[in-house]
Amino acid sequence: LYFDDPNVLGSHWQAGFSFDERSDGRGRGAYFERPFFSETTNWRFGLSGIDDVREESRYVGAEAIADYRRSHEFFSIDGGWRLAERDDRQLRLLAGYRYDALAFDQLPNEPNLDILPEDRTLSYPWIGFDYRQNRFREMTNLTRLQRVEDVRDGFVWRTELGYSGSGLGATEDRVVLNMDFQDVLHVTETNYASYTLSQSGTYRLDEDQVENLLGTVSVQYFHGGSERWNSWYTNLAFTAAHNLTADQQLLIGGENGLRGYPSEYQQGNRRVLWTLERRYFPDWHPFKLFRVGGVIFTDVGRAWFTDDRNSGPDEGVLKDVGFGMRLASSRIEVQRMLHLDFAFPLDGDDSIDDFQILLRGRSQF
Repeated sequence: LYFDDPNVLGSHWQAGFSFDERSDGRGRGAYFERPFFSETTNWRFGLSGIDDVREESRYVGAEAIADYRRSHEFFSIDGGWRLAERDDRQLRLLAGYRYDALAFDQLPNEPNLDILPEDRTLSYPWIGFDYRQNRFREMTNLTRLQRVEDVRDGFVWRTELGYSGSGLGATEDRVVLNMDFQDVLHVTETNYASYTLSQSGTYRLDEDQVENLLGTVSVQYFHGGSERWNSWYTNLAFTAAHNLTADQQLLIGGENGLRGYPSEYQQGNRRVLWTLERRYFPDWHPFKLFRVGGVIFTDVGRAWFTDDRNSGPDEGVLKDVGFGMRLASSRIEVQRMLHLDFAFPLDGDDSIDDFQILLRGRSQF
């Protein structure tokens, strides 16, 4: 059961909840939020919570060697205030508190894991800033189907710093640091190029080392804009990881952009992925209910370890080709569209199928 209202009674408040019972556990989630709904909004407020129990697998060389139970409790409350503006630049102050608890248990009749993930709880107040350039341009058929979009023609820099201490219920004392930076490289009526830098992780004071450190740099380019039947998209992304805990694995496969392969086909502490898509935006509006789009694509990528550990049954660069369909509602305001992709692997070993079918909900084309 899922419900989401992006504009409760026309008030600019957003609310939603989810409730599901699965064969391997359960999931509960809810949020209530007033975002910065425009660049002139003076404040924001957010409240959210998650209670989730599920079975997870530990992968070695694309094989699930054992399953374990993961219990996740999460709570967050935060606020934000618009502080200052100069020309087209704006500074916002952000602050909040998060409680993030993970517990792990071995399942009956499962082989013993050499390393069962350790229980960990982060409980921390945090403070941050959001510094952005409020400059926009209207484009069509960029990330949506037959819709005019206000795309940013400037940068956004967001940083959060927190301290998770045992006095607040945390299992260890940590410093928490998250950062995202996005900027535009080139924009015209029919071209849009941008790049993103992101980093997340914690610093454990008891062990004097970082933990679950992830850094990603990506570059993307769109060509097409308002022109029908003439849209190209490409993205190149590189991710590096350091000192991941046993429950955190850097994987590549169908769920991580390499659509012709199983979700956990390769693993490592480095990952690179390149995607090229030819996108089609016909003016086809069946029954005036939804818009239809099409795509032809190729993905090239690899995950690997910088030491001698095995990353999968095929440790080389992997490639696939495929085609797909996109469906987006035109009657109701839904933040996601349906992706149906058929992907064909060009590499890999004999254990994978000749093609993969992926049906997913995504926020963009």
